[in-house]
Order: sequence, then C-alpha cells, then structure tokens
Amino acid sequence: MADIADGRHFKNPWLSDCVPQLPANEEWKKDLALSMVKLVTVLTNEVSNLTTSDISMYTGLSGIGLFFYRLCNVDRQFIDDSVKSGAVSQSQKITRRCLRHVDLDRLYKNVSVFTSSIGALCLGALVEDPEHGDVRMTMDKCFEQIICASKFAMKTDSAMPDEALYGRTGYLCALLALSNARRDVPVDVVSSVVNAIVQSGKVTAKRYQSEGVYRSLMLHSRRSDLPMPPLMFEWHEKAYLGGAHGFAGILLTLIKVSQVYQEAVSAKVMDDLVMPTVQWMGELQMDSGNWPSSLGSSLDRDVLIHWCHGATGVVPLMLAAYQLTSDKRYLERAIRGGEAIWARGLLHKGCGLCHGSAGSGYALLDLYRTTNDEKYLYRAVKFGEWCTNCFENRTRIADRPYSLFEGLAGTLYFLADILDPKQARYPLLSGI
Repeated sequence: MADIADGRHFKNPWLSDCVPQLPANEEWKKDLALSMVKLVTVLTNEVSNLTTSDISMYTGLSGIGLFFYRLCNVDRQFIDDSVKSGAVSQSQKITRRCLRHVDLDRLYKNVSVFTSSIGALCLGALVEDPEHGDVRMTMDKCFEQIICASKFAMKTDSAMPDEALYGRTGYLCALLALSNARRDVPVDVVSSVVNAIVQSGKVTAKRYQSEGVYRSLMLHSRRSDLPMPPLMFEWHEKAYLGGAHGFAGILLTLIKVSQVYQEAVSAKVMDDLVMPTVQWMGELQMDSGNWPSSLGSSLDRDVLIHWCHGATGVVPLMLAAYQLTSDKRYLERAIRGGEAIWARGLLHKGCGLCHGSAGSGYALLDLYRTTNDEKYLYRAVKFGEWCTNCFENRTRIADRPYSLFEGLAGTLYFLADILDPKQARYPLLSGI
C-alpha cells in the first residue's frame, strides 16, 4: 500500500497496523456516540445563526435538516431522549424555515436535490411537523411539487446537465430518497428521467465520436487505446468521472434505479449501454488504485481522492456493479481503490462528505457492507475517530463549515451511520 505525496492529505497514523481489530464488546460505539453528541451541541448552537439565503442540501439549511432527521433514528442506546427530542425539534424548525424560501420558478434549469429547491421540498416530504396544521397535507404538497418538477428533467432539448450536483441524476436521487421513505413515486416519471439521461449520453457519445473529441482527450494518456463507451457525459464541456459531476454518480444512480424500479430501466439499456460504460470506468483506474478526475490532461494526474473527484466516488460504483453482476473484477477494483482511500483519505480540506475525511469513510463502510471483512469496519471507525476532532484535523475552514457536504452536519451524519454500519448509506447518492 503506497502513500503518495499529493499534498492533499494527512499521513494516516494507523497505516502500519498489522492486525486491525476493534474491541469485541463494541465499546468503540459508545465512545463515538459520546463524541458525536458533543458535536451535535455545537451544530445546534449554530443553526439559528445560519442564513436562509441558501436552503440547499449541499451547502445550505436543508442538508443540516436532513442530518437532524437522520439523528432522530439513531438507536436509543447511543443517544438519550433529550438529544432525540432535540433532533426532532430541529428537523421541524429547519424544514419550516426552508419551505418559506422555496423558489419553484428556478426549477426549469436545476432540479437536483443537492443544489435546488427540490432539496427543501424533499425535506418537507420526509419530516412530519405537527405545527404545520395538516401534517400529511403539507408533506403531500411537497411530494407533488417534486413530481411536478419532473417535466424539467424529462426534456432532452434543454441545457440541463445529467450529473448529480446540478442535473437530472440529482433529481433521480430525490425520487430514490422518497421511495426509500415508502413514498409512491410513479414509475413512469422515473423511467422518463432515466430515458432523458440515457438519450443525452448517447447523443454526447455520438458527438465525441464524430468530432474526434474522445480521441483527442485520450491521445496522450496511458489508456489511449481504450475504446469509447456507448454513453458519454459532460459538465461545462468537460468529461468528469467522479461522484459529483461525472460518470460515477450518474452510473451508480442508474444501477440503483434499475434495482428499485426494474420497469424503469430495460435490460437492454443496462446490458448494452450502462454496464459497458461502467466497465470502461473500471479500466481507467490508475496503478495506485485511484481514478483520474476527468478525461484529457487529468487522465495521468494522481492527485484527488475525494467523493467529488477520485476513488472515493468510484468505489461505490464498482461495488454496485459487483453486486449486480458477481463479476469479481469489479470487487478487485473496489478493493484497490479502498487501499488508496485508506492511505490518502484523511484530507486537508477537513472532515466533510464531498472532499473530506467523512466521505472517505463512507467508501470504507461500503466495502465493509459488501465484503463483511472487519478490516474495513476498523478502518471506517478509525476515520470516524479522526472526524471527532474535525476542528483540528483540517488545514482550512470550509466556506460552509456547518453544512451537510462541506462541513459539520456531514461529519455527524457519518458518525451516526458508523453506529449502524450495515445500514450506513452515503446521504442522497448511495449504492445498492
């Protein structure tokens, strides 16, 4: 396991542990829970100071509300009734604040659960709030507004991207979150959005082929011989590969949709388009186990190991492909990626989800859930311990230090999930 001096991570203090093993009595869970509760107090004290100018899941209030919604479901052996009731109250208050600032008029260009008002509506459809009068009516209205916005995601002649953070995949993530909460999402809506993504991927691939774009991007890389996949995606005219803007987030979501809504993605689409593109993604893995951030000049640059760019966002895709196909080559790639994350995943940017150590930890939890190898749980717990000192273990302060994807709320979401590792899922965009 080689540590690479990329200038982006702290040296892992546990890298040389020969026999990684957690205490059999699971005392580590109680220790993590105590640390988590202390950090919850910090977040709670800051919530009222946060502006409603950003109600997004990614950097705004909705994401913090989603964490408190998650905290409501932590087992009572780890948090007392006062913490749980506080979480319920905070999730309700934040939801009320967010719903007052929903902007339906801007959904025509962005329907992603991560960065548009769909995030606040999703929170409103999940959180029960008796102060809203007719609770079910409020939740149903939010749900209906989300479904109504599907018309923007279905349009194939718009400028809407396909990626997760600002595009159609982010809308699918909202539908999957609602489905997971037992909401009856219309299959035809899911199918239409999937079709828009697939058609966009085919059109982009055709253009990359006919205009020589793909050949130009691959020309001077170590994989210049790699044939173009049947689907191509880009964001701001760049072919990103990671979880946030690229192939990994899109393909992982399509695989998950195919498992939850089998009628929404045909076997032919999966066999002829999606899985060959996933296989192509696997072939781009570097010798270190990492993946490049994008095609072109970045193909041979081994710098970023984040959820947004790098192995942390691709490992869940490889694991989902393995679970779907039983092809061990995907598992082997995921394991190699996991070794890179273990060596280089304690990140200078802090302990957030998008480009921080908590995001790294989720990839290790995914490996644990898939393999049942306690080694990965040990590693995720060590990353969790690192994250309990999140204010010290960073070299810069995030622009939104309390948010779900850049800050403390995401760190806490990860700590809450470690307490129930078999059920742990990366927020809003996770594997099967």
